[in-house]
Amino acid sequence: MPAGDFRRFILHCYGATRHVDPDGLGQIHGWRNNTPIWVGLPGLTERASHTDVLEFANAVRQTPQYQQDNLRDATMLAWGFDDNARTLSDRLRQQEHPIELNFVRIDQVRIDHPRFREHIVSSSTNRGDYSEFLKFVHPPVVEVGHKALGGRAMTFDAGDSQAMNPDAQIINVQWDFNYNGRTFRATEGFSFNRNRNKKPELKATFKFDRTGKFRVACKVQDSKGGEDTWTGEVEVT
Repeated sequence: MPAGDFRRFILHCYGATRHVDPDGLGQIHGWRNNTPIWVGLPGLTERASHTDVLEFANAVRQTPQYQQDNLRDATMLAWGFDDNARTLSDRLRQQEHPIELNFVRIDQVRIDHPRFREHIVSSSTNRGDYSEFLKFVHPPVVEVGHKALGGRAMTFDAGDSQAMNPDAQIINVQWDFNYNGRTFRATEGFSFNRNRNKKPELKATFKFDRTGKFRVACKVQDSKGGEDTWTGEVEVT
């Protein structure tokens, strides 16, 4: 998802409104209950940095609310925060004691943490439990290795693939040995296979009907609904 679309989506999920930026304060992306909000990038491995914290704090200090001495709290939302980002946030907060005019209390909230969903969970009543209403389903990381066996046969191994959702396990691996680049169609006999331990079979051996180049696809699914597909070109001899 493009960064701008992602930020609007996250603000909406968090119960915040998008920031109108007439003064060019680009580090403030939204507001929630008069609290300025910053949203990180969409990539799951992206981490808010020391520079992100510093630039956000400086943007908060430029707002009219801060200048009038009635705004000191701010929130950063991201998939993660590196150690330097957390250290700087703590340092900015500690300046409150003794009070200095330039302190900012920056709350750092992970997007996949229950705290992100607090405003939705708080809406639960005896008629409806919303605690599971908002979830982020992460696709698995799909890694596939392959090796020629000769005689138009090749072996494929998705054993290094990993589920990224908490407490999730890979439950299914499917193979398309003649992938057209658009529609995944599992090759007959290469989906929902299980090994002796009744676990999903992560390896597959296939004999192609001719030599030449083939596009191969491997679809991996986990127990929490995560799904992703690896594709690659192989030379069959």
